Amino acid sequence: MSISHVENSASWQERRKYPRYFVGSGLTLAIDDASLQESIGLGEPDDISVGGVRVRNLPACPNVRVGDRLNLLLVDREDAFSLLGEVVHHATPDTFGVEFQDLSPSERVAVGGVIDRLHRYTGT
Repeated sequence: MSISHVENSASWQERRKYPRYFVGSGLTLAIDDASLQESIGLGEPDDISVGGVRVRNLPACPNVRVGDRLNLLLVDREDAFSLLGEVVHHATPDTFGVEFQDLSPSERVAVGGVIDRLHRYTGT
């Protein structure tokens, strides 16, 4: 498993509210279409921040569109919790970015906890 803080250029700080962290493994992401209330599959988180997640290798990825609202179930070794997100970009044919929506203070803490645990497991 590997996770690292992404700082490729000075401009990333201008575009993003929160630093993102690459995820190698250790985090599972189950995704439902919020409007249809149906499962669209398991995806792999590519990177995560308190503001959102980049999803890769979701079999239904071609059917996901910018503006879609998704229910996300994040599961790591110690916790599982649901979040609401909106697709904000479709970067490549097999990846898309989701911005977390309406996070409560406890949900922010939960996402931060996932990031902290990923660091603890990798020793970074």
